Amino acid sequence: MASRILKSINLRVLLWFVALMMIGAAAGIGFHIAYFYYRSNHVGSELINQENLKIAQAQKYGPNQPISCTPPPENDNAPQPAGIISISSIGLREAPVVNGTTDAELNVAIGHLPSTVWPGQPGTSILSAHDVTWFSHIPSLNAGDQIIYETPCDTYFFNVTSHEIVSAGTQLPSTPYSSLVLDTCWPINALFLTNHRYLVFAKLASAVPNGMPVTGALRPKSVLQVPASPSLSAAAAFKFPILPFPLGILTITGNVSTSWSQSTAPTDAEVAAVTLFADGIYSGVHSNQQWWSSIAPKVTFNSASPLYGASKVTYLDSVNPTINVNGSTVVSFAISTVVYVSGSSASGKYSIEMTATAHNDILTITGFDMVKI
Repeated sequence: MASRILKSINLRVLLWFVALMMIGAAAGIGFHIAYFYYRSNHVGSELINQENLKIAQAQKYGPNQPISCTPPPENDNAPQPAGIISISSIGLREAPVVNGTTDAELNVAIGHLPSTVWPGQPGTSILSAHDVTWFSHIPSLNAGDQIIYETPCDTYFFNVTSHEIVSAGTQLPSTPYSSLVLDTCWPINALFLTNHRYLVFAKLASAVPNGMPVTGALRPKSVLQVPASPSLSAAAAFKFPILPFPLGILTITGNVSTSWSQSTAPTDAEVAAVTLFADGIYSGVHSNQQWWSSIAPKVTFNSASPLYGASKVTYLDSVNPTINVNGSTVVSFAISTVVYVSGSSASGKYSIEMTATAHNDILTITGFDMVKI
């Protein structure tokens, strides 16, 4: 009998201990969430106030007051405001935008993906936010709804065009015009990192200057474009079964100007080259000569023949781009890697060497060699 009583007491103690642990864990989670919202509201408000002060000064003095338009660098310890976004149709009055998409930035503001252009510049700009904060209502946006992005130098007006749900890590093609993508986790109310993303696409409709820029532009020169056919861009962006591949080291050669190297231009060029490489692999795997011709008009499609019908391409080495630059002009690219092709009539291990040339800011494949090893 004493043994049964002792066991009963021990079981009660254990149950009480488990209950206390669960309560403690719940309290910890509740505190974490509460602190997250506190930082979002408190620090976010401070960032908005800082940027609004700059914008007000620019509007007060107009084009006679020079303003620095250089966007702030990434700063995990103390993110700096780069602009303010407003979307009246979903009640988003003002939200701060900072450079970077780590938790340090996204816990206090909307983050600009550093590898993309800034809003208002040629190409695709991606702004990310935690789903339960700034972008919690973006699924309610309709085509034609207006998104306003404001800086001390300019105010940009974008119109919503479409929505999309994609897998995390999906690459988006860069547009030849200024476009904007709002990016958050899906489901939209998840309190954890998910493997899908909800995207809202928008296109620049107009821009109004607020003051006189000191530098004249946020970026040197125009952004390289990849002339892929629309069907290839759409397919590679949303249905690509081979990405992501491991990125290695970017090597820059040539007579490079300081203004070009100390900007986001190298990253832009790398994105264009890697996109072109991915499009080449995708065209080969799907045996689509029309797609290939749009990105490699002077290279025979047989160069990619080992990829025809492949069920899988496994990367055994990183994709390593080398860029040749003259001043602030991209001249050419070279990309090398090693892959294993499965499921094709020529399955096996291959080294791939791709070269690309830029002409009038259009980047096309000018060489594509696959050697079995």
